[in-house]
Amino acid sequence: MQAKYPQNAFSAIVLFSAVLFSNLGYADTLMIDGFTHDQSITDLGSSLGSTGNTVNSLTGTDLINASRTFSAHATGSGLFAWEKITSEDGVLRIANGSRSAGDASIGWTFDPIDFTRYGNAILLEVKSIDLDVKVEMIANGISSSGLKTYNTAGDFLINFSDFSNSGVFSKINSFSMNFSGPRAWDGQFRLLTTTNQLPSLNTSTPVPLPPAFVMMGSVLLGYLGVSRRRVRS
Repeated sequence: MQAKYPQNAFSAIVLFSAVLFSNLGYADTLMIDGFTHDQSITDLGSSLGSTGNTVNSLTGTDLINASRTFSAHATGSGLFAWEKITSEDGVLRIANGSRSAGDASIGWTFDPIDFTRYGNAILLEVKSIDLDVKVEMIANGISSSGLKTYNTAGDFLINFSDFSNSGVFSKINSFSMNFSGPRAWDGQFRLLTTTNQLPSLNTSTPVPLPPAFVMMGSVLLGYLGVSRRRVRS
């Protein structure tokens, strides 16, 4: 009789897990930019305004008819007042000279697409970053994430619901990231994708579960209860 307890429990856990992940309802994540398409610009603090350029027919992305624009605006003056943005070998690099606290912008335009089919959040992989670097993400030119501060390497997630107008993600055709930081700030970034962000287990605000989760939780407890009674009998 003891063999039935782990078998029943395992079956219940498998069934519960299947319902859990099927209820996410997302297709594969969407690659916004893998930063494999070479592009580079440099702006000097002594020049007026910003420096920018655009690449069309962007590769390394799942987006259709995508183009990408770099814009750099260095501050300060002198030999070390410059800012450089580079995309190469799967890494986006933003660097400032020792006298520059520059602003950098990376923007994409593409055919309209429903991001919500591919997740509920934007993921940017931060490879390395200086302290107090800030980023604002903007969708469709109108929906802002607000300023977020980067202080460490790792996966940086912003949920669609954290944007000022999350509705734009169901039909989006442009996306941009605006970076700023202290003097001489540098950063290196890798993949920019959509992703599936599950509710945090450490949040103080309860997150309601779908009815199927509740039902399967009851089934799981029922299996375990019956199995325990059989073991004791």
